[in-house]
Amino acid sequence: MHKESIPLLVALAFAFSSNNALLQAADKKSKDEQAILKLEQEWADALVKGDQVVIDHIESPDWTLSDPEGNLISKAASDADLKSGKLKFESVHADELRVRIFGDSAIAFGLVTEKGKYDGKDTSGQYRYTDVFIKKDGHWQAVCTQLTRVARN
Repeated sequence: MHKESIPLLVALAFAFSSNNALLQAADKKSKDEQAILKLEQEWADALVKGDQVVIDHIESPDWTLSDPEGNLISKAASDADLKSGKLKFESVHADELRVRIFGDSAIAFGLVTEKGKYDGKDTSGQYRYTDVFIKKDGHWQAVCTQLTRVARN
């Protein structure tokens, strides 16, 4: 081997290991994004079914909702409203969902179209929403949600 070849081999090895690390990071990010997308769908389905076990798996115990009227709703209050039937979803469908991963934190945001009632009042419509997730012990959980009603034309 020529002395001139050694720097080239070192540079190629570095480039390969750097590209491999970037590919692994992109793959991991993709897996985390896919996990959040899956959780968002499971959450929507659980809200319609009133499946508290799934909701508890997705929402952290201290999850908080900032509703379209600006109220802060605790997980306990939200769970109680679902359990009592005060809050009832007929359908929940998310569109334009995007996920941004920041280490062990993630932000999911999009447009949700829902059909439902709260305390007998129709709350159906479209909402822009933002969900914040944290990854703890390898598991993603939602810590807060913010909803803004899309103005009707």
